Amino acid sequence: MAILLLGASAAATAQQADAKAGAAAADTATSAKPAAPQAAMATVEVKGDYDPRSEDTASKTVLSHQEIMKYGDTNVYDVLKRAPGVTVVGNSIRMRGLGNGYTQVLVNGERPPPGFSIDNLTPDQIEKIEVVRAATAEHSMQAIAGSINIVLSKVVAKAQRDLRMNVNHTAYQDNQFVIGTLADRSGALSYYLNAMMYRNVSNTPGYSTDQLTTPDGQVTQLRDSVSHRIWRNRGLGMQPRLNWKMANDDQLNVSGFVQVGRSSGSGDTAYTDRIGVFSVPDYVSRHNDDDNHSHFVGGDVNWIAKLWGGKLDAKAGLATGSNDGNGRSLSSSADGALHLRRDNDTGTTFKHYNSSGKYARTLFEGHALAAGWEVSRQQFTNDIVRVEGLLGAEPARIAENFTPRVTKLAAYAQDEWNLTKQWSVYLGARWEGIRTDSSGTGLLDTESRSHVLSPVAQTLYKFPDKSGRQLRLALTRTYKAPDPNDLSARRSYADVNTRFNPDWRGNPNLRPELATGVDLAYERFWSTGAMYSVSASARHITDYMRRMLVQDSGGYWLNEPVNDGSAQVRSLDFELKFPLKAVLKDAPPLDLRANLSRNWSQVATVPGPNNRLDQQVPLTAVLGADYKADQFSTGASFSYRGGGPVRISEQQSAYLQLHRELEAYLLYKLGKGVQLRVTGSNLLGEDNRGYSRYQDAKGSSESWSLNPSGRRVQLSLELKL
Repeated sequence: MAILLLGASAAATAQQADAKAGAAAADTATSAKPAAPQAAMATVEVKGDYDPRSEDTASKTVLSHQEIMKYGDTNVYDVLKRAPGVTVVGNSIRMRGLGNGYTQVLVNGERPPPGFSIDNLTPDQIEKIEVVRAATAEHSMQAIAGSINIVLSKVVAKAQRDLRMNVNHTAYQDNQFVIGTLADRSGALSYYLNAMMYRNVSNTPGYSTDQLTTPDGQVTQLRDSVSHRIWRNRGLGMQPRLNWKMANDDQLNVSGFVQVGRSSGSGDTAYTDRIGVFSVPDYVSRHNDDDNHSHFVGGDVNWIAKLWGGKLDAKAGLATGSNDGNGRSLSSSADGALHLRRDNDTGTTFKHYNSSGKYARTLFEGHALAAGWEVSRQQFTNDIVRVEGLLGAEPARIAENFTPRVTKLAAYAQDEWNLTKQWSVYLGARWEGIRTDSSGTGLLDTESRSHVLSPVAQTLYKFPDKSGRQLRLALTRTYKAPDPNDLSARRSYADVNTRFNPDWRGNPNLRPELATGVDLAYERFWSTGAMYSVSASARHITDYMRRMLVQDSGGYWLNEPVNDGSAQVRSLDFELKFPLKAVLKDAPPLDLRANLSRNWSQVATVPGPNNRLDQQVPLTAVLGADYKADQFSTGASFSYRGGGPVRISEQQSAYLQLHRELEAYLLYKLGKGVQLRVTGSNLLGEDNRGYSRYQDAKGSSESWSLNPSGRRVQLSLELKL
């Protein structure tokens, strides 16, 4: 709150005492803008002090490489939890509080192929991260909440030989990372290689309570469980890239990815029935062993050439990978008389082919046209062998095969026009078609087709008084496509079917969700490195998809997806950042930042209150400060994630946990090219808690869970060789 009050005072001071500084900043930005900018929609190489946040017609926040590396993070999720307008819950990246496919995550402007793991992208290899609030035709329109575009380093400006050794520890987990970068340029050829090795060991307890209550309030079943899980994983990731500068400023880029991982673990769960029993026979203990290994190999060739007075940017890629897992579980009854064995051997392979391109041309000063295409083909092959039965009896051996195939086509066109020095307009349209075919053992072949035409319009108006003030407006039509697994009639069976552990099945008749949206923003760039913004948005969603918990004709509990009516989403965002010197001339080199996102949503077919979409996070706030001196730099960040009750359906509800996190870092330069970084996170020591409820005419079932987390301390030795 202190930072917010200081920010308000700073803004007022800037409008009065520093008006000339604001005008100078506005003049600098205006003079730096290219004569024919192609904004977020066209990839251009811009020199000088061009700031995409203030100059691009499309609204986006850009995290630079320096900001990304500030806290010594080893994964993208930790970086994004401090980004304005972004909430991270576990490994779910959310904008407007929405994940689960509503927020689109891109790598170099494209959706990653199957088998590719965002977890293995290290911050060291990321040039910048773009948080795009309103969709553009150039990128997929599967971005109802917005897009996160992770742009990897490609062109090498100078030699780079970096090595980072990182260890972090909590009461329940130990991790080690070694990350290295080797890059250089020789004439027209430059190369870049980033490699990472990691090893993680976790030793995690868990606690839960399940309860069933009759309509008159009598508890008929009550069970506690205590679990303990040991998990080990290790892996290697490599990202080589080559860049050739050719005649006429043409370029040829070759990029690759290699990811290899191996994980194994075991777990034990003990159930204590305090009232009644939950299944017949009643299995009160379970032991499981798991072993998994995966690999992913992919690459693409990118050609950039000047043709016919414009620029062609074309790419072709190929990726393949596999994920093989073995699971063994043994459940025992209370008296040890019965032992249920269930084994799963799973082998999954992925293949992905894609081609994309864009041609952009400037018609005249301040007027740029672009058109492009995307084609991709994905195929999954999933083979499962299940062995299950009671020990002492002949087990059943069940072999299954499942093969979904996804073909995507897209074409788009866009036009950006600087009508005046203060006013620019962007118009675009994108057509996307998706066909999903699936077949499998004992299943009818299914086919699902969908296509969406998405127009988009955005405009940016700069106030003529050179104060750095500007307005943005965007009108969009976006969508969310069903996951391929949700489109098949395949059924996955729970070992012991209960309300708390149902079977799972897809739905071949699912339709994509469609959303019509509007975004409005006011921004003020009032001094060098200082700005604040207020933005509001709304989305109207039709054919809303949600998962329903039902009982089938045999009385078994089943979780399946359905289209169910419409939903409304609204959000209000505030961002402020400035160096303290923008307010106090003799202030220390302290940078302050704050951002807040307030989100609302309502699902029409779910009775309220609290009928929020996708268990939407209602409030996210981040306060931060960074100090930089010659020998060291330090900073701290506090984030708040709101919670509260959520109504998922007429019968289902849950409680979203409120979460607070405090983190801090200290970077000390030990010598030339050598520095030590110490980071502390989750310093408040908050654990992860969960609650869910299902209520119908037969009564209510409730479940509580607790998973300890613990404070984390991280040491990182960084070398520039």
